[in-house]
Amino acid sequence: MKHDPKPWLFLEEYRGDVFTGEWPTLPEVFTITARRFPDRPCFTCYDPEAFSLTFREAEEKIHSTAAYLLKKGLKKGETVALTGKNSPEWAVAYLSIHFAGGVVVPIDYQLKNDETAYLIQRSRARFLFVDEEKYDALNPEKLKLDDRVALWNTKPNYIFDIEKAPMPEHPMPASEDLAAILFTSGTTGTSKGVMLSHRNFVSDCYLAQGNMNLSPTDVFYAMVGLHHSYSMLAVFIESFSVGAEVVFAKRIAIQQILKDMKQGKITMFLSVPMLFNKIIKAL
Repeated sequence: MKHDPKPWLFLEEYRGDVFTGEWPTLPEVFTITARRFPDRPCFTCYDPEAFSLTFREAEEKIHSTAAYLLKKGLKKGETVALTGKNSPEWAVAYLSIHFAGGVVVPIDYQLKNDETAYLIQRSRARFLFVDEEKYDALNPEKLKLDDRVALWNTKPNYIFDIEKAPMPEHPMPASEDLAAILFTSGTTGTSKGVMLSHRNFVSDCYLAQGNMNLSPTDVFYAMVGLHHSYSMLAVFIESFSVGAEVVFAKRIAIQQILKDMKQGKITMFLSVPMLFNKIIKAL
C-alpha cells in the first residue's frame, strides 16, 4: 500500500477547536485521537495479568491524575520526575503531567537509587511518579518533593486509585513550550539534560509518518524503556497519534516477549539492534 506523503493533513479539521499553533501539543494530540477513536484499545499489558484501557478510559484517568497534580499545587512549566517499568500507568502519568502544564523528566528505571535521586534533585522536580521497587527508597521528604505517586497497586497513593475528577481551568502548554528533559546515559561524563519542546516531539512524529504506513489498527510493542528518546517517540507517541494500541513489556524475558507478541497480535515492533540480537540469540 502506497503511503500518504502528508498524513498529518487531517489535523486541519481540529485547528481552531483543539489547537491553534502550527502543530498541536502532546496533550492536544491525545485529545484529538480520543475524539477520533474513543473506544479503540489504547494502553495494554499482559504481565502479570491482562489489562487494557480504551482511549476514552485512558483520557479519563489522565484528566483525573492531572487534576490531582494541579490540586497539589503544580504550576505550568514545573518539572515532574517519572521512573518505572513500561506500563499503562507510566503512559497515563506521562500524559497527565503534560495535561497539567508540567514538564516530564523520564528517568531510566535501571539506574541505582542514588543516581535516580540525583537526577530528581538536579531537575528540581516537585513531584515523582515511581514504580514498586523504588517507591520506599525514594522518600519525598528526603528529596524535598511535594508528593510521590505509585505506578504499582501494592503501594499507597496508587495512580489508578486517584479519584475521578475534572481538570480545573489552568494554563496549558504551548507548542514551543518545554515538554520533557531527557537525561543522557553520561558515558562521556555527567548526564546531560536534553530539553525538548512539544513542537520537537509532535513535528517529528507526524513528519516521520510521511515515510511509513501507520493505521489505527496497528499494535505497537513497547519493549525498550520509554525514558529512551527513540522508544518514547517512535513507539509511544507515534502509537497514540494515529489511534493505535501499544502493548507494554514490563520485562525483557524471551518467553514473555513471545507471549505478548502472540496475545497482542503485534504489528509494529520497533527496537534497537542490541535487543533484536538478544532475542535472536535467545531463540
